[in-house]
Amino acid sequence: MLPMPWLLLFCLQDVGRFVEEATRESALRGGRVGISILSTQTGAILYEKNATAPLVLASNTKLLTTAAALVRLGPDFRFTTVLGLQGRELHVFGGGDPNISGRFHDDDPTAIFRTWARRLLEANVTRVDALVLHDGFFDRVTVLPEWISEKYDQDQWWCAPIGALSLNDNCVDLLYQSGDKEGDPVRIRTRPDTGFVTLVNRAKTSGQPSPPFGFVRRDGTNEIIAKGELAPKSSERVAWVAIQDPTGFFGAVLKESLERAGIVVGDVRRAETVPTDYPDLRVLVTHESDLATALRVCNTVSQNFHAEMICKTLGAKCRGAGTTAAGISVVREFLETDLGIRDGAQADGSGLARANRLSTASMVRLLDHMRGHVHAKTFVESLAVNAAESGTLRRRMRSIKGAVRGKTGHIQGVSALSGYLETAAGDTLVFSIVCNDWSGGSPDRFQDRLLERLHALKGD
Repeated sequence: MLPMPWLLLFCLQDVGRFVEEATRESALRGGRVGISILSTQTGAILYEKNATAPLVLASNTKLLTTAAALVRLGPDFRFTTVLGLQGRELHVFGGGDPNISGRFHDDDPTAIFRTWARRLLEANVTRVDALVLHDGFFDRVTVLPEWISEKYDQDQWWCAPIGALSLNDNCVDLLYQSGDKEGDPVRIRTRPDTGFVTLVNRAKTSGQPSPPFGFVRRDGTNEIIAKGELAPKSSERVAWVAIQDPTGFFGAVLKESLERAGIVVGDVRRAETVPTDYPDLRVLVTHESDLATALRVCNTVSQNFHAEMICKTLGAKCRGAGTTAAGISVVREFLETDLGIRDGAQADGSGLARANRLSTASMVRLLDHMRGHVHAKTFVESLAVNAAESGTLRRRMRSIKGAVRGKTGHIQGVSALSGYLETAAGDTLVFSIVCNDWSGGSPDRFQDRLLERLHALKGD
């Protein structure tokens, strides 16, 4: 075998050539591209380009949030929601659980609520005078100011609001299909079936659909308007619209679910203070879900809602304040104390804000640290797998199926991909490739072509 300096020189030359070839094939030009690639077999950096320049991360920000949460809280951390009776009032204490949804219950958002209803009936509870909702575990900033300043559409699922009591990612599922013949209204049903939203159906079936079919939520309300046209014989599809007022949504659907189970419910109200003690509370339900599950959803499908819920939970548990700022302070402390990373900036937990920045060198340092951490398995398995059945990498790099575990990131003018690549020679490469403000070509294609070539890189 050649001495290590010569071996590394040949690797650097190979990777440099791969970068040039991937650039040509993707026609990528302009902007700023940061690249860092580390061989875990040798511990050496194989290639760097603009590696110390802090770049806009988009959803690669989720790697910072989830790594900090995993290290500071542990994979077995439980999000807890408690239901208890005080007198004839049913109190619900929210703990920031992002997993109360239909995701793991055959797409039935009310499945967990129906389980709670059965527990209440088993305890001989058939009537409550009031449903009291406690959402003080988080602050009441449900949509971040940075998202509003970016003029993101707040009815989109990826911009869903955040609350300590949240249901179904704070979205309504809208299942729709064409009518029987031209001119018929489009058929639409909501999931959950709730009076919390008002559906206005202005959409029609048309042989030459124009304008295209779609949904919008009227600003400041939960009125959802279906408009446009849909071609005949269209099969049922689903869209997601973010609601306004997470606590109100949670309470309305919970009341409807309890009443359908035969439990009479009086008024629904929000507790205005955060209680420190309820000595007379008769706890009937303690619902829990684990952090590891939330991390998989967050990173595999890049769910912004989960990232923001995790960020505020970090603040609540580690700083005593369920705010985004408190959560970010925990992430910053983790990066600085555990890894010596100080070149980053963070404005939210998910990456929607453009102020989230980090260098690719620091991102690789973080990923390499997590690969050797006691919770490495949980972290690595939370990432998307290329050419898998689901996840943000499901359509990418099919020629090297299963070789990449990574996190994508996309907002306007940003394409990021960071993670781990298993090479054909048995090495694991830790990589971060971030593109900002390019003027032409495809950064995604550039990332894919580069990783495909790196996969074939020989060890000696």
